[in-house]
Amino acid sequence: MSTTTRNGIGFSLSSNLFTRTSEVMSLLANGWVEVTYRKGDGKVVTRLATRNPTLVGAFGNHSDAEAIRKSDKDFDATPLVYFDYSAGGIRSLCVEDLRAVVIPADAPENNH
Repeated sequence: MSTTTRNGIGFSLSSNLFTRTSEVMSLLANGWVEVTYRKGDGKVVTRLATRNPTLVGAFGNHSDAEAIRKSDKDFDATPLVYFDYSAGGIRSLCVEDLRAVVIPADAPENNH
C-alpha cells in the first residue's frame, strides 16, 4: 500500500503592506490558512489560523468570535488578530513579519 502526501497551496506575499494585509485578511476570512511568521522574540512559527466566523464559532468560543469582530473595525490595525487552532484561542501577528501563507491540503474538521 502506498501513501500520498498532499501539499497545500502556497501564495506569494506582496511587498506592499496594504495589499499583503488585504490578501491575508481575505484568505483568513475564507477558512484555515497556515501562516508562518517571525514573533516578537525572533522565533519563526507556523500556525493554523482563521478569521472565518463559522470556524471560530465551532472551534472557539463567543469571546474569540467577538475579538475577531472587534478587530474588523480597525482594518489597518497592527497586529492582525486571528484564531489559532492549536492554541484554541485568539492570537495576533504583524503582517510585516509574515514569511509564508499556505492553504493546507486538509482542514481540521476533515481529520476527526
